[in-house]
Amino acid sequence: MRKIALKIIPNLAIITPSFNPEDGWVDNYIHSCKSIEKILNVDSISWILVNDGSTKLTSSFDIDRISSEVDNFQYFNLEKNRGKGFATRHGVDHSSADYTIYTDVDFPYLDENVLSVYTALLSGSDLVLATRNQNYYKQISSKRAWISRNFRSAVKMLFNIPTTDTQAGLKGLSSMGKKALLDTKIDRYLFDLELVKICAKRKLNITEVEATLKHDIDLPGVSLKILSKEVVNLVRIFFGL
Repeated sequence: MRKIALKIIPNLAIITPSFNPEDGWVDNYIHSCKSIEKILNVDSISWILVNDGSTKLTSSFDIDRISSEVDNFQYFNLEKNRGKGFATRHGVDHSSADYTIYTDVDFPYLDENVLSVYTALLSGSDLVLATRNQNYYKQISSKRAWISRNFRSAVKMLFNIPTTDTQAGLKGLSSMGKKALLDTKIDRYLFDLELVKICAKRKLNITEVEATLKHDIDLPGVSLKILSKEVVNLVRIFFGL
């Protein structure tokens, strides 16, 4: 496992799990880091990229380039694909920052939304959830929108938690929220739902902030194989297995 050491201990860590990123991801990653640093106006941010067993478009040249252009950059390479939940926990577990934000490697939401998440953390929230507005559903495929809306209905029916929108790819954690995330067991996408359930059970301070997709983001489809695995994980979370 390759690791690039931090120079200092920052106040904020931004974690990005990654699996087979799209063409041009390195340029977008570097641009996004610099843009977010500017809008947050934080003295130091730890950028932690976790490669979740990618089989394409992630090379030592890519990582060396990011390291040369992004301060306080850490990279972890997981040889086997374990899932977004596992990769996110790995990154969070290797951060010593007071606050944590995690998002997707393509930084799909507006920089202003990242600022809203960080502001809510500074105001005392333990878990900050980005929630997707109606424009989100206009920017994605009808199939993905149908899955998202029906999943939210299932969450409302099955779980006693203060939100139905658990799956947006942008969240913030305090130290207590970080501990809750590290206690999750689901390795794939529904670790987010498990996290919200744990935080609600522990009566942590949960805050929602509205988030908007960038106009050029093209979210991939969801395969039947992934859906079937997530149905199993939904059952596991419901019964606390």
